[in-house]
Amino acid sequence: MNPCFAIIDRNTLESTALKDILWELFNHVELHMYNSIDSFIRDSNRHFVHFFVSSELLFSDSDEFDTLKHMTTVLTDGKNPNIDQSGYRTLDITASEEEIVTRLMDLQKMGHYGEMTATVKEMSGSKKNRLSDREKDVLRLMVKGLINKEIAKELNISTTTVIFHRNNICDKLQTRSIGKLTIYAVLSGIVSIKEI
Repeated sequence: MNPCFAIIDRNTLESTALKDILWELFNHVELHMYNSIDSFIRDSNRHFVHFFVSSELLFSDSDEFDTLKHMTTVLTDGKNPNIDQSGYRTLDITASEEEIVTRLMDLQKMGHYGEMTATVKEMSGSKKNRLSDREKDVLRLMVKGLINKEIAKELNISTTTVIFHRNNICDKLQTRSIGKLTIYAVLSGIVSIKEI
């Protein structure tokens, strides 16, 4: 049985956006969306390893997740400080994609390291996929959010050279997703999660 993530939220647009980000980060995990706790419970024959639940639905049916706090992330709008004190991890779904990716990287610390490591191994499996030192420098600055011109200034190289390195990085790692590139950079020790 494949490991699964459940996204339980009445807001279909938010659920779909989160599902897309999660798919980029954890493409070996099945992702299932539910618009109510009841629809989730009816589909409980899956092997769920993590739950993403809207604060509204969680607190209307909190009994369902009390014993699963270590596997549950509450989706918030960043305005309810009381949720942080409830013992659940939170994810502000109104944050930028980069901030959401950084927060999702915390899943690595919650026992989902295997799926993330598999993604990194896929991306860097052969010697031809290994990044040069300069490409690592460029990647480190990319995942920190710098644009080509800023990277060029920081590394004292031309913008054209930065673009060349960026293209090589994306070709070698077979992705242009900043989420996957961030995972690769963190798990490869190119950048610390605290620096992002």
